[in-house]
Amino acid sequence: MYKQVIMTTVFSVFFGFISHAQQVAIIGKWETPDKDIIEFYPEGQVLTAKQISSETEKDKINNNRIIAKELKPVTTKAFEGIVIDPKDNKTYRGRFTINDSGTLLNLRVKWGFLSFNETWKRVN
Repeated sequence: MYKQVIMTTVFSVFFGFISHAQQVAIIGKWETPDKDIIEFYPEGQVLTAKQISSETEKDKINNNRIIAKELKPVTTKAFEGIVIDPKDNKTYRGRFTINDSGTLLNLRVKWGFLSFNETWKRVN
């Protein structure tokens, strides 16, 4: 009985760390094709993404604006939630998928029969 309790505790802690590590994979800064820098960070049980800088003058007005919220893991490398277009504040369902090396992030946004894909690069 004692041995069973110890093994259960060890496995629970181990798999808890794995689950946390999977969520942490997306946390950090990513560069969009437009040279905007987006930062993902935890907010409670979900993740949020905010634009923190931009190289273009027209996009600088969107700095510190949230562009994705309520992101939840659906697989070990994919997160789904609400994506906000900073130009008009319209919301869409989106999916962020990290590649195996953790250096590229693919964003897929769908609305109706149409979809939009964009690949972002991790910033160190």
